[in-house]
Amino acid sequence: MAKCAFCDASFETGPGDVLLVCPFCGTAQTTEGTKFKDHYMIRVHFNQNDAQTTLLDWVSKQLGAPADLPTTAKFVDNQQVWYPFWISRVDARTDYQGMGRDATFHDEWMQRPGAYKRINFFWKPESGQFTRRHEINIAGVKDIDPDVRGHPIPTRAKEYFSHAHAEEYAGKVLHSNMTEDDAKAAARQEAMDRQTRLVLQEVSKIESRKDDINVGETFLIHVPVWELAYRYGNKKYKASVSAATGYVIESQYPRSMSYRAGGIGVGLLMLIIGAGLIAVALGQLQVLLDLLEQLLGFEPQLQGGGLVSGGMLAVIGLVLMYKGASRKQAKESV
Repeated sequence: MAKCAFCDASFETGPGDVLLVCPFCGTAQTTEGTKFKDHYMIRVHFNQNDAQTTLLDWVSKQLGAPADLPTTAKFVDNQQVWYPFWISRVDARTDYQGMGRDATFHDEWMQRPGAYKRINFFWKPESGQFTRRHEINIAGVKDIDPDVRGHPIPTRAKEYFSHAHAEEYAGKVLHSNMTEDDAKAAARQEAMDRQTRLVLQEVSKIESRKDDINVGETFLIHVPVWELAYRYGNKKYKASVSAATGYVIESQYPRSMSYRAGGIGVGLLMLIIGAGLIAVALGQLQVLLDLLEQLLGFEPQLQGGGLVSGGMLAVIGLVLMYKGASRKQAKESV
């Protein structure tokens, strides 16, 4: 339990909560009672019915979804959860020196212009600079779905947090497990990682670097997400839909029997073709080789290509058969 330093109301908190939002007056505050002013939200533009309609419309268009899903599915659970995110604007500059890989080409094939018999690779020194402004969002709670953690947040539409607005939809506002200082440190590290990825696009080895990372404006923003569950047949499927934009963050959905049967059939056909190519390449089907020679007018050489092609087709066939036979729920994210 915690007590609001501004309205004296008592409210529930969880382990690890360090920045609290009073469910009565909506004030964001530290556990010591210090008010946090830079607290925003994204307003709800999709109510429960809108979110459900959007979800079923999206799911019905997915590969393998049953045709009667929009009319047969029954929603059994819905809750609007307000997830806290820390947003930081970070200016980053990296000067680097490193070694890049280059190559020289020798002895061009006469029959294939642009193809060479010998390619020599070597290292060469390279240097440069990357200057970027990053907007980095850090989830304020540890127990959060990876898809929800990574979904786009329209921060330009932010406005000051209103607990009354969340109450209109019986929303559950989560406290943050992270302080502002923790968020800034995490944003700094994320900016460093992004700069590193940029540098490694230019060089293979980084020999020296100088980074200037400036973490600027940092604020807490609560983002509303509809956590939905619907029943189709005897199974229940879960989904997350942005209440601000209608964006389908993720959804589980059933696959139709026709889709599964088609997957098994195509997979079996590809497996048979792949096995045949492998057998031909290994010289096990001489009758087929003789037939191909009569049709083509020359003896096909399938040893290397046949093994590779046959192996790939066989693997793809097995995967398709597994997908068709599997009763696991499909899960897609936009």
